[in-house]
Amino acid sequence: MDVRQGLSWLLVGVVAVVTAGAAALGIAQSPSTASLTDAVNNTLKASSYNEVANEKTPQGSETAYVSYQAPDRLGGFVQSGNRRTYIVFIGNYEYQSVTVSPTASTKHLTFYRQAIAGGSAADPARTYLKLASEGTNHRQSGNTTKMTLNEAGQTVDLSFTVSGQYVAEFKGSGEGSSVSLVISQVGNGRPVALPAGAKVVNVPNG
Repeated sequence: MDVRQGLSWLLVGVVAVVTAGAAALGIAQSPSTASLTDAVNNTLKASSYNEVANEKTPQGSETAYVSYQAPDRLGGFVQSGNRRTYIVFIGNYEYQSVTVSPTASTKHLTFYRQAIAGGSAADPARTYLKLASEGTNHRQSGNTTKMTLNEAGQTVDLSFTVSGQYVAEFKGSGEGSSVSLVISQVGNGRPVALPAGAKVVNVPNG
């Protein structure tokens, strides 16, 4: 019942083999717009934010609608076609619901709980925004910085758009797959908790 298998974001495999880079990042466009470096740091240090992450692969597509709440909460749902799975990470526990239709009520929904190490690692923003320090061949267009990541025989095109002091959008594409992430309500994201009346079932260890 590992929800992270359902959140198999496009570039996670690339992240694992990338080494730290020293490339300079985007410059500030105006006094009211942060550099890409600062925008990434500001976003990841925020108390909360909402996210919409869409992944498209040759096998299909799925979209996650989640919220992050510092220091260790992430919750929302992943939808693929007419199937929806609710997910919640709280501390060192993850909760994954049975899969239901998008119109099904969340009241009395069954969630399976298991202990994990570092649930916030499932946060799409924490997966993708850190790639800003790894790309090369930077091109600036307004508040958007485009770059290329070449690792493990793959070429991935990345773009980061800054709005004010935060990253508002990320896009990545390569090898016939693509991912997009929109971040909003930074500092004012939705609270993360299990739905009222949820039934929790512990997943046996091992």
